Amino acid sequence: MKNNLLKIATLLFLFLSLLSCDKDFNTLESDVIGDNHFDLEKYEAENLIAYTKATGPVQANNLPLNALGIYNNPKFGITKAHFVTQVELSTENPSFGYDPVIDSVYLYVPYFSTLESTETSGERIYELDSIYGNPETGKFKLSVLENGYYLRDFDPSDNLQSAQKYYSDDKNLIDPFKGSELLNNSSNVDQNNEFYFSKKELYIYKTDGAGLYLDSNGAVLSDQNDASLRVIKDRKTPGIWLDLKSSFFQQKIIDATATGNLFNNNIFKNYFRGLLFEVEEINPGQGALAILDFSKAELKILYKASAEPTVENPNPIRTRREFSLKMGYNSSSTLRNNSINLLEYNYSSDYQTGINNSNDVLGDEKLYIKGGNGSVAFIDLFNATELQRLRDDIADNNWLINDARLTFFIEKDEMVAVDKDEEPQRIYIFDATNNKVIVDYSYDSSSSFNPKNNKVIFGGIIERETDEPKKGIKYTVRLTEHIKSVLKADTNGDFQDNIKIGVSVTESINLTASAAVKTPISANGFAVNSIPLASILNPLGTVLHGPLSTATYTDDNGNVVPMKLKLEIFFTKPN
Repeated sequence: MKNNLLKIATLLFLFLSLLSCDKDFNTLESDVIGDNHFDLEKYEAENLIAYTKATGPVQANNLPLNALGIYNNPKFGITKAHFVTQVELSTENPSFGYDPVIDSVYLYVPYFSTLESTETSGERIYELDSIYGNPETGKFKLSVLENGYYLRDFDPSDNLQSAQKYYSDDKNLIDPFKGSELLNNSSNVDQNNEFYFSKKELYIYKTDGAGLYLDSNGAVLSDQNDASLRVIKDRKTPGIWLDLKSSFFQQKIIDATATGNLFNNNIFKNYFRGLLFEVEEINPGQGALAILDFSKAELKILYKASAEPTVENPNPIRTRREFSLKMGYNSSSTLRNNSINLLEYNYSSDYQTGINNSNDVLGDEKLYIKGGNGSVAFIDLFNATELQRLRDDIADNNWLINDARLTFFIEKDEMVAVDKDEEPQRIYIFDATNNKVIVDYSYDSSSSFNPKNNKVIFGGIIERETDEPKKGIKYTVRLTEHIKSVLKADTNGDFQDNIKIGVSVTESINLTASAAVKTPISANGFAVNSIPLASILNPLGTVLHGPLSTATYTDDNGNVVPMKLKLEIFFTKPN
């Protein structure tokens, strides 16, 4: 740990020592790669071609994280994220005791949050993470319904030889089979008709066997509505809390033991096919969206039952008990409840026009990248002529490549209406030809206190203005080792190493898995069949200057600098 701290401290020192200032943007160049290559020669690639492609529907089943809610991005449009999941028994073939009757059923799904402070009253104050839009005012209608569509493990069209894929537009499969009974039917509208993501700590209070609140002496409160007199039994971090319909679970779970439908989870998942979380706007464009880990959910049935009456004990004491159901999918645990994130979009006309006008032959002036069911950019770094010329120059002059990087300037005029907190914090470049990471990603072992900032040398982290509102300026990604590989002398004229680079937003730099697209993306004649999974998990988007951009800025030395997408290669010449 000390070594890691020392490495981080050293990197931060070097990072701060390399800072410079751009006059027009009043910003610090927060670039670990560094801008000062005083003793190096620079080559800037001449013929970059970059363009945007819509992903179309994307594979959205069994994701490690899922979106839920409604998010209105002023640049890209409205996203509605629904969720459907199987549910499993925590204990197969359970015994609920004699004459079991449910008291209550609740669902709790924690948000990603950070404890900021503790009040003198003992209340803990949290800051929510991974929530987009205004969580307090972004109310929407949330309905929890029974799912009647069986979510398969394997694909019957492939003779059950491959895992079943479900896609973000598969709500049409689910809707004909969804239940009509509202399961989150609480009289508290915060749980259904006016749901919102509250950052308040949740309390579970002490109650008696009948569910009545108790005071500190264990006596039943005369005023059950006076929360100040209740005794806190348990605290939970902010999260979704829904009181679910007891009568439904009494019939579906408790009373079903004699049917054999609870014998094991294979039978149970066909009998009770899970839950559907459906969102709906209250007012057009209003809402907020959260990224959630449903595998961390608590779904508990609280009930009373007793032992079987006997001659010796004809009236056994009824006790309060609980039974848990599990939901969500987690590949690193035993949770294997199939789920789908069902996404609906109403794209803005600006975004749709930008995508439709993209030119994968000549390249674009602007690049639109958006997560979810969105868009990615592709870059062809060199044409054959330029690549061979560079290879010849390197071989003839014994040049040594020291550094290479791609710089993406944000198109600030296009992003002016987007709040700084809703700009992607990081972009990710990948080998789109072979569907894998590029070598520079693998070479970078740097880590951070915040895992989302790991691989800081590889880069892609947003660089911001120093003054408010601290909007984003650019992203820089290092690809030195990749360029070295591409520019190796090749007497056979084999250009296979000159792969197509993909550019996406990312929810986590540590997640390198890919997910299929429903229809292959045609990228200048090349079929791309998958995109980074981390892009699907992130609902945000940005607009970047492409290679055809004519925009400029003035640097600290008064030089006019193009803002177009650029690839710079730094090398040393022999003495």
